[in-house]
Amino acid sequence: MEGFISTDKVPVGRMEETAQSAKTELLDYHAGLLIQRAEIENILGTMKERKISWSYKIIKRFIDIIVSLSVLLFTWPIIFFISLYIRKASRVPTIFRQIRIKRNRRDNLIPKYFFDPKSRQFLEDRRKYRDPFRTFYKERRKMNPGKLSYLCPKDKVMKPDRRKIDLLGKPFTFYKFRTMYSDAKERFPELYAYKYTKEEIKDMKFKIEKDPRVPEWAKWLRQTSFDELPNFINVLLGDMSLVGPRPDIPEMVKYYTDVQKIKLHVKPGITGLAQIKGRGHLSFQETLKYDIEYVRNRSLMLDLNIIARTILTLFTDNGAF
Repeated sequence: MEGFISTDKVPVGRMEETAQSAKTELLDYHAGLLIQRAEIENILGTMKERKISWSYKIIKRFIDIIVSLSVLLFTWPIIFFISLYIRKASRVPTIFRQIRIKRNRRDNLIPKYFFDPKSRQFLEDRRKYRDPFRTFYKERRKMNPGKLSYLCPKDKVMKPDRRKIDLLGKPFTFYKFRTMYSDAKERFPELYAYKYTKEEIKDMKFKIEKDPRVPEWAKWLRQTSFDELPNFINVLLGDMSLVGPRPDIPEMVKYYTDVQKIKLHVKPGITGLAQIKGRGHLSFQETLKYDIEYVRNRSLMLDLNIIARTILTLFTDNGAF
């Protein structure tokens, strides 16, 4: 037993120092939660005050359909030429398909989770934990990750938790022209790990200026943004809009903070504030900052302004690589 019991006495000063350090870390943690909560409440409050009218949604969808149809009809010779060009250069399918995350259609941005919906306990929890910013539901997910449900605001019924699958939004198939090696994952596996520390994610730039996955024959497609032409198919299907935050892959959505998840409150777009403010030159956090700014201030005039400035940026390759 003596081998398992330490007889060394810890100095009182060291104990007090450790306790003070732990107290400071705990206070910083709670202060961060309060700041984040205040920021979310501020954004949601602004969105509530500037409630988007149905006329804006109808006009926006009408413009999406008209513009996307017009672009696809008038550029079909370019699309046909690019398809032949990629097919001859790479001998692989010309259209690149990828799973992206689109709008979270549930009204409550942060859901309320409960235990078994058949039990009487969830009714009490529903009244007690009405505040969406409480962290108690996160503890429940850890305790019982496989049997949780959420209250669907539309149907008013309990449904299985799909948030672990769709990451706060609904997955969809994203289309664009192939501009990378078809075996890029095998050639550069380190670029597909998507594992970052908290410090790395702060300053990380998702796009690489001299990306080794992009062959020489495809660089002009990315610089001219012609590789994005199939995005208009997503607009016609209703998965995307002309203007909105660019959709992210599921591997990057998991790095969103609670504030940044508000980005998923609107439909993703082909272009947005981040695309006219620097595109690939922006860091991951800067891009999300502009995305949230758009969600907070979106309007028809802002959309038209972004479209006009996007057309101007097409004549430059600033941030397109």
